[in-house]
Amino acid sequence: MSTTQGVGVSAASVGRTIAFAAIAAILTLLGLIYGLGMDPMDAFYIAFTIGSATAAAVALTEREANIGTVASAAALLLLLGLAGPYLGLSAILTFKTETTTVYVPIEFLPWIALGLLAIFVVGYALGAPVGRLALWVLGSVLAVFWFAVTEPTSQVVIACLIALIAAVPLLRASPSTATTGLLVGAVLPAGRTQVVFDLSQANVVGMMLIPLILFVALDPFNVIRERRIQELASVVVIFIAFLQVLTALL
Repeated sequence: MSTTQGVGVSAASVGRTIAFAAIAAILTLLGLIYGLGMDPMDAFYIAFTIGSATAAAVALTEREANIGTVASAAALLLLLGLAGPYLGLSAILTFKTETTTVYVPIEFLPWIALGLLAIFVVGYALGAPVGRLALWVLGSVLAVFWFAVTEPTSQVVIACLIALIAAVPLLRASPSTATTGLLVGAVLPAGRTQVVFDLSQANVVGMMLIPLILFVALDPFNVIRERRIQELASVVVIFIAFLQVLTALL
């Protein structure tokens, strides 16, 4: 009987992992194609990368981590990274700051995802709550887009997502014990379609402050012992998000 229950739990775990990965990939694909007008091949590559990374992160958050799923997702990311330069991808992410421009070819994204996955694995080995660590990474990435987008609807959506992430500590019932690369200031490679994130007018202090406060609120490495500090940090981020929504709407 115990064997049957174990198989059921394992199947449910794999099912949740697949569901979360599929949702992340589909939403990313739709957003890139219909929101940014990206080439379908480029959009599928990014969506598959994010889906694989999501599968690994979700597998690590299970009560008993599914190491096989994590290894499979890591292998997929490695395959995407190795195959990227040969797929004829055309998009390049362009981050413009006040002093320089950073170009990130999209075939570099699987390697970034592998680096994040390594951080999650280390966190899991140290006993850190991987779920909160993943939320912190997501919130930090959203904080960059928060200052990069100018369209009011996108600003409201991102602010609400960050507020939801920051609210996690308030909802807890009890405290828990290849040849491509980054091109900085370089000439845009020929034949590349830019996806531009203009941060030249962004408040750099604010962009760095949000991930820092989120780190305090989510405490992904269980280093903060006082729950009130976490709750206060959560409220601060939610308040900032509320101000951002008002600014976007007014």
